[in-house]
Amino acid sequence: MFKKQLSINLIANAMSFSISVGISFVLTPFLIKYIGKEAFGFFPLANNFVTYINLLVIALNSMAARFIMLEIMKKDKHRANIYFNSVLYSNIVMVIVLIIPLSLIIIFIDHILNTPIDLVNEIRILFGLIFLTFLISVLGSVFNVATLATNRIDLRSYQEIIQNGLKASLFIILFTLLTPSIIYVGVVSLSVSIIGIAISLYFTKRLLPEIKFSTSYFDLKAVKELLSSGIWGSFNQLSVILLTGLDLLLANIFFGAAKGGEFSISQTVPLFISSLIGMLVGVFIPPIAAHYAKEDTNGMLKEIDFSGKVLLILISVPIAGFIVFGEEFYQLWVPSENSSFLHFLSIIIISPFFISGAINVLFNVNTILNKVKIPSIILFCTGVLNILLVLILINFTDLGLLAIPISSVILSCIRNLTFTPIYTAKCLKVKWYTFYGLIARNLITIIILVVVFYSIKQLLAIDTWMKLITTAVICGCLGIIISLVLVLNKSHFKMLLNLVNSKLR
Repeated sequence: MFKKQLSINLIANAMSFSISVGISFVLTPFLIKYIGKEAFGFFPLANNFVTYINLLVIALNSMAARFIMLEIMKKDKHRANIYFNSVLYSNIVMVIVLIIPLSLIIIFIDHILNTPIDLVNEIRILFGLIFLTFLISVLGSVFNVATLATNRIDLRSYQEIIQNGLKASLFIILFTLLTPSIIYVGVVSLSVSIIGIAISLYFTKRLLPEIKFSTSYFDLKAVKELLSSGIWGSFNQLSVILLTGLDLLLANIFFGAAKGGEFSISQTVPLFISSLIGMLVGVFIPPIAAHYAKEDTNGMLKEIDFSGKVLLILISVPIAGFIVFGEEFYQLWVPSENSSFLHFLSIIIISPFFISGAINVLFNVNTILNKVKIPSIILFCTGVLNILLVLILINFTDLGLLAIPISSVILSCIRNLTFTPIYTAKCLKVKWYTFYGLIARNLITIIILVVVFYSIKQLLAIDTWMKLITTAVICGCLGIIISLVLVLNKSHFKMLLNLVNSKLR
């Protein structure tokens, strides 16, 4: 049953991700053209501020899905209701408390950021809309548990397809009928968030009819239990911010709004790849959690190995393709920008995936095992070192904007080569080198694909979208075949065929 649902979830998520990428692919150059890269850079920057503030919320919500999901799998409806309602009503209180600090940030935004004078009012409104979107998402975050707890990730994907369709429609309407403004980006985000919450609420009622909304289920002890585990999730998020989340802010402060906008453009493709990895990892979590709930360690190890290899196959092709054809992509996508520099900057940003791509599932395994304390401490130390190294590189070298991603890349690679695979192996009580095979396959596969794609590139002159798309399709199909041969053994190949066949039937 899990294998059949896994194939459905994977295909549905792939559809959702493809539509999301397609919309962003069209909208990004459109927004840069009509509002400029300086204004465009403030939209991801506003979302980064949301990430910073989310530290106060994530302590409670980061572990909510795990606790609720496991209680539902154990058929303990009463405990599931306690966790659900305790999170829901705690979130309502937090939203009320957060209104004051968010309002202060909006008022003093021109003192916090390097803001063009002619854009100050628009940026204030943008931040106000993005913050309101965030508060609404906090209120509805607990409703997202339903699809995860029942292993219906495909429904979440359909929801995202609807939201992305709405997003595209609103952008077309607003930018066609009205004078282009960065404000409309906030309007669209708020509208899409409201629709998303409504759909999530519907899924909760449909998939988890045993869940009731009642203050009688609120339990302060449950809140403390969630916080005791979730505080490390919050600490972990702080570490991620220190490692990569301050990049745009540092670019804006040290190099100005224009360079900040340039950096945000270079992050677009790496963020797509990161989102692809996150989407794929999310599909494999319910089967791994199910084995954990049954105390089946061998089953967990098999699922981790299989998911890591499937993940490797699906991400190595776009990573290698972007390394080889990225400059041509930027030349066609944003012709007014420096494509060579953007390509080089993007390659630096995605380079940690050469090592961590296939083992991303291990981060979620630690969450399932509720072993997040030590990884959070290590990640925090890495984040602090990153800030220090960035400041040193900016002030004492001529790297300029490149100093920001280079620092995090170096430290991320060191952490994922040394700590991450060894610690997870220890928690699962297996040999320390168990997961290094995935890392080696990840790196070797990407290198081989880069060589193959580069050889093909030498035979072609890519100067139109049609040529780039045609080349991408050919290289993509060839890359998948090569990856399958390099990565999967006979048993895993049979498992993958069974997944595909079950879906086709």
